[in-house]
This record gives sequence, structure tokens and C-alpha cells, in this order.
Amino acid sequence: MTLNSIARRAVLAALVWCGGSIATIAATPDEIRPLHTAVIKSTTGLCHRGTICHKDRAGVWIPETPIAILGVLVAEQADIGLYTDLEVSTRPEMYQCNGGDAQGCIFRMKYAGPGLFDYGAQSGSTYLGSNITNTSITFPPGYGILVPAGTPIHVHLDVRNNSLIDLKVDQDAWIYYVPVK
Repeated sequence: MTLNSIARRAVLAALVWCGGSIATIAATPDEIRPLHTAVIKSTTGLCHRGTICHKDRAGVWIPETPIAILGVLVAEQADIGLYTDLEVSTRPEMYQCNGGDAQGCIFRMKYAGPGLFDYGAQSGSTYLGSNITNTSITFPPGYGILVPAGTPIHVHLDVRNNSLIDLKVDQDAWIYYVPVK
């Protein structure tokens, strides 16, 4: 079995998992290869209410071997009025993936959390409801983003805290990959 056919099956498995669907993949036990997962824990630290908290390299993971990234999942973890802009890249700073040079750019997402119904309130809890979302990307069969061994993969965060409270903002990224030779 070739690396491309293994990667195709791994991407299909990631699509099935990320999509929440249940499906059967026709493969013998000898054909199945493990899909590896790395979780990049990232945080802006304490983000005061009404402020913008920007942090380049809010989290990092350095693969020890060359890898092919087949998918990325960012699960929303904040249930409050936040605007989050997140990048996963091998670039050391955020917002370097704009324009024509996309080398090192892996994933970008923006999220506007549920609104606060404050109607001019200056204190108290005016939060209403919850919003659970996942943002993910998977690549077509046979494709992946190749990252050399020892190359740092960063999560960059730009958060606007529109809530009425100070928050410690944590946002993790799941990287689904296979080792390459």
C-alpha cells in the first residue's frame, strides 16, 4: 500500500470523525495506519474586559519527525462574548499569511462568540445562552501540509473580550497528521 492510499484513508477517517458521522471504512487490519494527534495548548493569559489581547506564539508544538498534516480542528471553548482570530502556522508571528506568500500557513479561523445582552449594563451577569461550535479543515485525499522535523508549529491568538468580566482565554488546536519519510 502506498503512502498516498494510506493518507487517503486517514483523511477519510478524519473527515468521518470531524463531521460527527458514523461510517464504515473498507480496509483490512493490515491496511489501517494510525492517525496521530497533537494538541497545541494555547492561551492569551488573562484578558481584561473590553480589551484586545494579542499573543503571537500563544502555543507551540515541535514535531520530532517529518509530518503531513491531514486536518486541523479548533473546538470553541468560550461561552461568552469574545471575538477570536486564530492562526496555526510555522511563521513566528500572526498575520504573516496574508497576500500571495502562504508558505508555512496551515489554518486560520475567526469566531464571534454569543452576544451579550447588556443594554448598557456596567455590572452583573447579562450573558444569555451558550454557543458550541467547531471549526475544522481536512485536505483532499492524497494531500497534506508537509512540515519538516524540528519546525515549530504555532498557534497565534487575537482576542477581543467584549464580555463584562476579565477572562483567561484558552484556545486549543488539534492537529491530525501522519509521519512521512
